[in-house]
Parts: sequence; structure tokens; C-alpha cells
Amino acid sequence: IVNHGMPGALVENMLRIARNFFRLPIEEKMKLYSDDPSKKLRLSTSFNVKKETVNNWRDYLRLHCHPLEEFIHEWPTNPPDF
Repeated sequence: IVNHGMPGALVENMLRIARNFFRLPIEEKMKLYSDDPSKKLRLSTSFNVKKETVNNWRDYLRLHCHPLEEFIHEWPTNPPDF
């Protein structure tokens, strides 16, 4: 994040928590997995095994976060500092 007024320490903390989330056991992450694009919270992947022949894999966690008070109760609780 550049030129948005975000303190470097905040960005580093966010990246640390994100790395910890993606290092969780697959069983824990699969609790959030969904192919439903209308879900406000979901873990998914950009790789479509039925259509794609090139393995360009990207896992992502989609979170709605504005306004925060409306969505934070849906956020993951693992890792604990998420």
C-alpha cells in the first residue's frame, strides 16, 4: 500500500496475520471455502480444474470490511489475532 497514509507497521502486521491464516491446516481453511461469488466471506481459488489447462493457482480470502462494524463478526477467528 503506497501513498494511502497507512503506517508501515500496520501493513506489516496485516501481512503477518494473512500469512498466518494461509499457513493454517487445510481442514481449518476449508471451513471458509466457497464457490458462491455472492458470499461476503469466502475462501476460494482462481484455479478452475474443469476449464484451465495452465496451473496459475491463486487462493484468496474475500472479506467485506466497510463499514467494519457490520462485517467483523463474520471474520475468521483463527488465527486468534485475525
